[in-house]
Amino acid sequence: MNGEPSSELFVLALVADADQARLVARVFAEAGDLCVVATDLAEGLARSASEVPDVVFVDVAMGEGGGVAIVHHLRAVAPNASVLALADEAHVNLATQAMALGASGMLVTPVSGDELLTAVGPVRSRIAERIERQRLEEAALVSRRGLSMAARVAEIAMHSDRSRAAGDLAQIFSEATHADTVLVYLPAGERTRQLMCVHSLGEIGDAPSFCEEMDLLNYSRNHDWDVVPLAISKERSGLVVLGSPRRGGGAEELVQLIAAQAATTFALIGEREHSHRGAMKDPSSSAYTFAYFVDVAGREIDKARRHGRRFALATIAVNAEETGAGPPSVASVERILGAVRDTDVLARVDEREFYLLLPETGGIGAHICRRRVQRGAEPDGRRGNGSGLELTMGMATYPHDGTDLSRLLRVAKHRAEASLTSVVRRLGLDRMPLGEVLDTLLWHVPEGDSVEQPRSFELPQMDMLGVAVSAVSEAMRSDRARVVATHRGGVSLGMAVKAHLREREGAELITVDLGAQPDLVDIEALALVAEHGCYVLLGRSERGGLMRAVHAADPLLVDLVVQRLGEAVGLRLLE
Repeated sequence: MNGEPSSELFVLALVADADQARLVARVFAEAGDLCVVATDLAEGLARSASEVPDVVFVDVAMGEGGGVAIVHHLRAVAPNASVLALADEAHVNLATQAMALGASGMLVTPVSGDELLTAVGPVRSRIAERIERQRLEEAALVSRRGLSMAARVAEIAMHSDRSRAAGDLAQIFSEATHADTVLVYLPAGERTRQLMCVHSLGEIGDAPSFCEEMDLLNYSRNHDWDVVPLAISKERSGLVVLGSPRRGGGAEELVQLIAAQAATTFALIGEREHSHRGAMKDPSSSAYTFAYFVDVAGREIDKARRHGRRFALATIAVNAEETGAGPPSVASVERILGAVRDTDVLARVDEREFYLLLPETGGIGAHICRRRVQRGAEPDGRRGNGSGLELTMGMATYPHDGTDLSRLLRVAKHRAEASLTSVVRRLGLDRMPLGEVLDTLLWHVPEGDSVEQPRSFELPQMDMLGVAVSAVSEAMRSDRARVVATHRGGVSLGMAVKAHLREREGAELITVDLGAQPDLVDIEALALVAEHGCYVLLGRSERGGLMRAVHAADPLLVDLVVQRLGEAVGLRLLE
């Protein structure tokens, strides 16, 4: 019955006569009611206690008059049920006793179908009245809640940007529907049909951050999630996805009321953003607005497609959990701006997230920018001047990681999340010398299946050289790579890589000799930064010509290994 109140009756008949039992069952089945027949008193009493009937017919002559006694018990186990006594002319006195014990009426058998239906008429009316009263009470409650929540949605219009407004709207939908997960999708920009997940509550799993509307509808259908359009007539301002079924209590009407009010609210915010777009700047900082970022990114993608150009973008998140601070200040935003080029576009998405567009920049240049931004934002304990920001960044490049804004931002967000859980952070590797970094990774590699996750293995030295050469070949797939490798007398990774890159253009090779460092003399390392990714291979020679090593596609680990190699020989290898 889907949780809705029903006017059908649950009728329990305690009758021993087979013909009478069939009549009762047929009459109420045809009337659309549920009817159960019990042929002995014990069964009837048990059914009354467990199934809560609305009406109970009792043949008072059952069990040699025991039917009279059971009326009193029925009033105890099913106090809301109407009990009707059935008796033939010879046992009318028993029916009279039953009424004295609490039965609400009596019928002299044999009875007709019309008599049975007439007898339960008052019960049916009482239930219908209760249902209507409940409906009216729920409607009144929905109206009161709707007025309250509509007022809260109206207040959202005071926000200066859609991100903050979406956060408040997600909370309102969560309260109205008790949904475990709420996602608010709004148009990513004026020139694109893509939607952006502006705010989310609860466990969102792999829900798309950017997508076409049809992709979002298919995803929600596959996960049995509800999609609520924020629309008035044919004008749509966005979509809200509810990650669990709505509950009763008029939630459907409440949701539609909130959605209609929100559509108007976001239309107003959109008009306000459009009117301020000439300034292009976020009012709370000197970063650009998200809408301006989307417009510039769209133009950059068009130029890249027409002229074969490259560009990169990054997502930058300020980690409040690590810093324990409030939203980044204007001065903090200026620090990030000071680390990027004048031609780069830094846009503020919300209080703790920024997007960075790097025109005419490939993967290698993007990672240089990443390191520069993170160095500029390092906290006081590392730089010794001013309070810092704990940032996580993820990079994506066109066309290696995607050819549309949605795909590029998804890749960048994934890499930012992977950076947040990097082994460099989790194991505190940035406080260790190179030898201890390797030992820690060999013995404490965390489990995981992401591509950035380090893997440990053991191979003969010649096979290890083959792994290194294969990695360099993959890096050169984009014709440009920066390679740092260890080199020593005899067979080494540096020797194998140098031989492989002979007469290859586009590769910058730096070899490092660790022979003067007794604690590092048996270490072999290879670090790659290519247009489409990073890679590190770090190992130690063992007896018998074997090497134990780890390798990973973790940019932070690549940076750390290159930094430690440079420190070992007195060179600055990071840009």
